[in-house]
Amino acid sequence: MKKTLIAPAITHEELQRRRRAVEEARAANFRQGYRHDAVLEEANERFILGLISLDDLKKEMRQAVLNNR
Repeated sequence: MKKTLIAPAITHEELQRRRRAVEEARAANFRQGYRHDAVLEEANERFILGLISLDDLKKEMRQAVLNNR
């Protein structure tokens, strides 16, 4: 079953700002040897869409690292 994400009302500018921030962080991580992780990328997308806060994203990232993702 495909999930449907309903994003809260964030502005287009905020969405673009979040997307740029995630892309810059991803590029820095790739330079340090990051490999694609579907769980983390899905969390990034939810942050970009405004479904989770930056604090929530950080918590998910930390938990993934602790779980050796």
